Amino acid sequence: MEYRRHEPAPRLTGLVEHYWSVIEPAPPAPLRAVLVPDGRATIQLCLGRPGRRFTVGGPAQENADVYLPTGTQPFVIEQEGPSHYVGIQFTPWGARTLFPGAPEHPAQIQDVLGPLPGKPALAVDPARELDRWLDAFLPAVVPTAPDLLAAATERIDADPAAVEVGALPAALAVSSSTLYRTFRRGIGLSPKQYVQVMRHRAFTDALLAGTGGVPTALVASLSGYADQPHAAREFTRFTGMTTTAFRDTYDGIARLMARSG
Repeated sequence: MEYRRHEPAPRLTGLVEHYWSVIEPAPPAPLRAVLVPDGRATIQLCLGRPGRRFTVGGPAQENADVYLPTGTQPFVIEQEGPSHYVGIQFTPWGARTLFPGAPEHPAQIQDVLGPLPGKPALAVDPARELDRWLDAFLPAVVPTAPDLLAAATERIDADPAAVEVGALPAALAVSSSTLYRTFRRGIGLSPKQYVQVMRHRAFTDALLAGTGGVPTALVASLSGYADQPHAAREFTRFTGMTTTAFRDTYDGIARLMARSG
């Protein structure tokens, strides 16, 4: 697998964390992997043979040229032939700043945002073409990173295990209602949901990294869960599968596509 990370132009760095591209030859058998929520919306553009995407237990949809908003549900992606994807990883508030009318559910880009970037140009220079395409969505005055959201997400992302949702408003010197409205408006999740997503992300990252013999119960505590059964229940709730099945079967291109680097 060839994974590359591409940096956005400076004018977009407060809205886009990075661009990425993945090129993979055809696997010997259909490859399935889990795209784990990470508190960021993404855009995935297909330059090769499209795969399939579905929620656990849900119907399959073509995984090509799709806008995936911030959410709490993981997606299973499946690829049979050779793949070539280019994508955009937004900051937690970036997608809603650029696309204030975008839906809260996955949608085809052409249906909700308009014409796609030029795919021949994407194949040659992804960053340049994505910069050009996103320029059309920039507001007349590009907002700086929202101070409250930036401070809150930085605190949570740094160590989600250590964050108590009830203590966040006081730590950020705002009311609970202000924090809630700011998260819902800017990210699409409540503060509690965002903490849960990032805590779950830390847990799955530890599983995928191979814990080097560290007991699962210790991984659970380090990720902020009360105990191993709590971690296991939360994991199944988020992914619809056991930790063993996820670690042993559902590793693959989603690790790179979700939030690499």
